[in-house]
Amino acid sequence: MFNSPVLPARWIGAAVAPLLLLTACATEDTAKVPADRVVGQWKGPDGEKISFSSDRQFTASGLDSKGLAEADCPGGTSAGGWGFFVDDANGSHMSKTAESGSWIGLGLAREYWDRNCMLDLAVVDGGNTLCATNDPDVPCGLDVRFTREK
Repeated sequence: MFNSPVLPARWIGAAVAPLLLLTACATEDTAKVPADRVVGQWKGPDGEKISFSSDRQFTASGLDSKGLAEADCPGGTSAGGWGFFVDDANGSHMSKTAESGSWIGLGLAREYWDRNCMLDLAVVDGGNTLCATNDPDVPCGLDVRFTREK
């Protein structure tokens, strides 16, 4: 008689778990918001802070926190410019003039250029949360969520 091999449940679980995690990460929906919804003070879970101004400048602190360590951003206070990512004839890039968007790019000031800070923010939860990521395919790839300070 022919007997089919029995696959251990552990092996099946090990093969399926990464697929489920990938699916869970990819389902985060981004929300398009106008620039005035971004302007203001935002805080992260471990003391990270970003302050966005209407002139497309930002100041930040704590961008070297444990959750953001993979992004390799400077600690202490940092500053620079911000903009929405757009797709146009020049390809995908950060625009300091786009009036709205669902992805925010941070450009550190010249004194921080020696850092390889790879940090973007995806607008999620209907515009109430900014998710830190270093992967354009995974909106909350670094699992650090910024919420507006009250």
